[in-house]
Amino acid sequence: MKDEAQSGYKPVQDDVLKTLGLAVITGQGVERLLSSCLTFPLHGEPLQTVEQLQILLERHSKATLGQLLNALRKRVDLHPTFDDKLDRFLQYRNVIAHRLHDVPGGLDLHSDEGRGRLKAFLLQYMDDGQTVSMVLLGVLREWAKQEGISIPNEHHLSQQMQDHLDANVVPNLDALIRSKELGSKPKGSNTD
Repeated sequence: MKDEAQSGYKPVQDDVLKTLGLAVITGQGVERLLSSCLTFPLHGEPLQTVEQLQILLERHSKATLGQLLNALRKRVDLHPTFDDKLDRFLQYRNVIAHRLHDVPGGLDLHSDEGRGRLKAFLLQYMDDGQTVSMVLLGVLREWAKQEGISIPNEHHLSQQMQDHLDANVVPNLDALIRSKELGSKPKGSNTD
């Protein structure tokens, strides 16, 4: 009994379950960022009324990740590598949310090998989520800057993360995501 956590699982099992919880939170964060990007910088036309904004917020808050990605692809062209990452993120998210037993090799919390496979799967999902989040944060931050909107970062973005966005993400936004409007750059892109 000494090697079981309060959850009833062994510490090695509990570790994987904690990673699963973090993966779920990661997925929800990416969905929220994508919804925000589709509502604001990638909306396509200026929002003129509060009613327009409320309709968009409601529509996007109820949309599945797959629906949000389809809406994104209708509005922008994505770099193939980034698009592949989005596809894998969606596939992994659906396994985590709906078919956890379909993790490659099967769901197995009782062997080192099974826990290792599950944790590797979850870590890949979270890594993809980090990449997608950085791109979406870059789009949102650049759009806000163009619109003259000040976004308080102190509670959400560390200085290190802001520096990473400015040095590595923002300079590459045009290559990763481009508006379909005559091949122009997305709102939030910083090059003229």
